[in-house]
Amino acid sequence: MIRALLNTKPWRLVVLTGTLAPLAIVCGIRWEGTGGAVSLASLVLPVTLVALSGRLRWSLTASFLVAASIAIEAFYSGGPDGGNGYRFAAALILIISTLSLLVATAVRVLRSAVEDPQTSLRYLRELEERPSIANEKSEGQQDHSSQTEFPVLLETLEDIGHRISMNLDLDTLLPAIVSTAKASLHCEECRVYLWDRTGTSLINPLQAEGADIDQFVPDVDEGIAAWVIRERVLVTSKQVAQDQLLTSELADQDYVPQAVAPLMAGGDLLGLIVIDELKSPSSNFKRMLDTLANIYALGIKNAQLFRRVEEMALRDGLTGLFNHTTFQRELRNLVRKASVNGTPLSLVMSDVDFFKSFNDDYGHQAGDDVLRDLAQLWKAVMPDSAILARYGGEEFIAAVPGSDEDRATELAEILRSTIEQHPFLSHGREMRVTASFGVAEFAGGTQSTDDLVRVADQCLYSAKESGRNRVVCHTVRSVITLRSTS
Repeated sequence: MIRALLNTKPWRLVVLTGTLAPLAIVCGIRWEGTGGAVSLASLVLPVTLVALSGRLRWSLTASFLVAASIAIEAFYSGGPDGGNGYRFAAALILIISTLSLLVATAVRVLRSAVEDPQTSLRYLRELEERPSIANEKSEGQQDHSSQTEFPVLLETLEDIGHRISMNLDLDTLLPAIVSTAKASLHCEECRVYLWDRTGTSLINPLQAEGADIDQFVPDVDEGIAAWVIRERVLVTSKQVAQDQLLTSELADQDYVPQAVAPLMAGGDLLGLIVIDELKSPSSNFKRMLDTLANIYALGIKNAQLFRRVEEMALRDGLTGLFNHTTFQRELRNLVRKASVNGTPLSLVMSDVDFFKSFNDDYGHQAGDDVLRDLAQLWKAVMPDSAILARYGGEEFIAAVPGSDEDRATELAEILRSTIEQHPFLSHGREMRVTASFGVAEFAGGTQSTDDLVRVADQCLYSAKESGRNRVVCHTVRSVITLRSTS
């Protein structure tokens, strides 16, 4: 209710005060109030609201109505303790008039400070309109974007910011960035380039394999992309054409898109956003793109951090392979697919031979270095479709979809031989290790993931019992020692 009164025009509040004044007088006389106290209590709210509007003329009018009400009531009821009613009324009139004028004056001063051209929304709106006026004078064309109301622009940015900040999946975030940028900037082309895994080149994560090469591919070493990366500022094709320094520096650039903006978050350059083929050039385009780039960069940073946290939960911190829990989940999915499709699936399980003695001789730091190198060897030998994991301690395991027992045994033997011949280095020392392997193929039917892992573990145990540094495979029918080395 108070908010509604504050939004009411001052003259309506004055009318309200004049309407309440007779009622306050009658109630004060009937209740034998003290020298205008009832009038003061009844009318102080609307008078205060009028004063808060900052209109001095209306504030004086409302104060006069209150003063008249107090005087009339004081004439009949008298002052406090039977004193002079007129003297008490005069004091009340002076107090309320002074307070009303003080409030109104203070509001006017504050409002003029808030509406200073350098800090108000009015100034921002003038900035939005100023370039369009210049364009009208120079080109005789009207900039349609200047017709967009500033509150609508703010609401649009708020909506985009909400959509981007709430999306923590990078795979769905990037398409959202492209779609919102096209809609907000009125462009046909929007591409986002992020650093690759090596951090040395920029790639378009949304570009499908076999798709046509983009007309503009950012080069981190030269051209407009290198300039934006170095200077960390947005550059438009219009700037390139007008700035002699940019024109000379980018003289060898075959093609310059309409805008290239850096994606900066917390001082880190995450990549670039490239805008091209504007439908209707806008005087506010550069400012809008700069704002959107900041919003997008924060969203990408959040998504990357979230993905990193997820990776930490899914993977072993030392080797980067999946951990035990994640492997079990992935294996259940593979077993389900193999059962439905009737395709082969095999497990390869390995254990480093005499690893406890190795740690005792060389130290646990050297043992960690060996485990990291072993993970890289597993990645190099096993196919890309394999699910690799550090199963626990010095144990490694791989689920190889599409491979039967023979193929999995062949891969295990290649890996065993590679480990045996590989020189492991730690702090300048060269070390040698060997590993034993167990191989099992999914038999289908009612065999569970636990059964499959148990069979592979039994094969690994047989390999260690029969001399280590060898591969043993198992089927439902038999356990066969395939290879061994002395």
